[in-house]
Amino acid sequence: MKTVGIIAEYNPFHKGHAYQLQKAKELSGADYAVIVMSGDFVQRGYPAIVDKYVRAEMALRAGADLVIELPVSYAVGSAEAFAQGAVSVLEALGCVDFLCFGSESGDLDTLLSYARLFEEEPPAYRAFLQDFLRQGFSFPAARSRAAEEYRNLTERILPCCSDDADCRRAPSLLDEPNNILGIEYCRALLGRKSSIRPLTLRRRSAGYHDLSLDAEMASASAIRHAVYRGSKQARYPGQSVSGQSASEQFSSGRSASEQLSEQPSSGLSSPVLAQLPLFSEKLLRTALAASGPVRLNDFSSVLSYLLLSLPREALAAFQDVGEDLAARMGNCRFQFTSAEEFADLLKTRQLTHTRVTRALCHILLNLKQTELDARKAAGWPVYLRVLGFRETARPLLGEIKKRGSSPLLVKAADASHILTSEQLRLFAEDIFAAHVYEAVKANRNGAPLIHEFTRSPILAP
Repeated sequence: MKTVGIIAEYNPFHKGHAYQLQKAKELSGADYAVIVMSGDFVQRGYPAIVDKYVRAEMALRAGADLVIELPVSYAVGSAEAFAQGAVSVLEALGCVDFLCFGSESGDLDTLLSYARLFEEEPPAYRAFLQDFLRQGFSFPAARSRAAEEYRNLTERILPCCSDDADCRRAPSLLDEPNNILGIEYCRALLGRKSSIRPLTLRRRSAGYHDLSLDAEMASASAIRHAVYRGSKQARYPGQSVSGQSASEQFSSGRSASEQLSEQPSSGLSSPVLAQLPLFSEKLLRTALAASGPVRLNDFSSVLSYLLLSLPREALAAFQDVGEDLAARMGNCRFQFTSAEEFADLLKTRQLTHTRVTRALCHILLNLKQTELDARKAAGWPVYLRVLGFRETARPLLGEIKKRGSSPLLVKAADASHILTSEQLRLFAEDIFAAHVYEAVKANRNGAPLIHEFTRSPILAP
């Protein structure tokens, strides 16, 4: 039995993801594909466009055999925390042979060389890093430049002349998000001396930040952008028709149902649909028609309350916040209008937009830095929460139960009986995050939220 692992967000699942899943099985010769997937919040600090169960079903219909949830503390962490947590899940399964990931580079040897550099951190590299940080670069930018300076030094690549550095290595590889994550996956495998073998596929889809839908395989960012834009014209439960109040709707001379028939039911345009496999399109359409896309601004009022009520020292204790960002939040909190606009207001040369949105997400979900530090010191503990599986994957589940180093949690109600105290803390954070997310949907629908203990894993044929 061979098994390949994929670490993903599937936000949402598109044709590029289907291609990766197919190629991962082909290249590895695997019998099974296991997906470690972010739950309801993703690595950039944003809520997923639709919930984790919808996205898990998309993966299963595409040919995945098992979907395991990545604990939220790691799922919304830095690239290092995200990768370390996800690789720890794959290791804990006890039967994963390969990790397949996409990268802009497609060159595994080069990615591994950077991974070794960041894992070993030789003194010359650390000196370059500190120098760039003192110059005011953000940590990702400083690390990129330090790595290239170190490689230029060790490979004896010198400037052509004092005024010309064109012949030196450009740092572009470390400016691409999937390369960065791929390096962190390799670093996690190296650090754990894992037997899991890395495989990388060069991305055929558009760039991560490319918002065009014209590419053969558009990015998930482009699809989300189009869905959010289309959702402004679509009507969802809990929203008025065309932004009208109830009295305005009745005084217009047309019934609400007549006006509703004129509105898009999901906000999905033809260019978006062209980027989705048919099963993904149907699942996304159904989810959006029920509750609409979830976005960061849906949590604005809660975030505003927390920023107003918490002192700076309390804000500084949250994951990825720290004293400088907490002070900036305290100084700017009365200018808060929405979560998105607040993130734009807070970002600086040293504080990237993603760092800020991630910090806001940690405040929203009550994720503390001390907890993350303790987990890093403890080797990134995990538990194995099943979001869904295929009927044909029961032999794989049996193998995990025999060989896995962490308990396999199929029913949430069983958590208190089979998880350790540290695993229970991770589980409690995941339950809270799910309920915070579900509260937005429940508010739109005018109904109680669905309690996570009542949810069952998705079972696909």
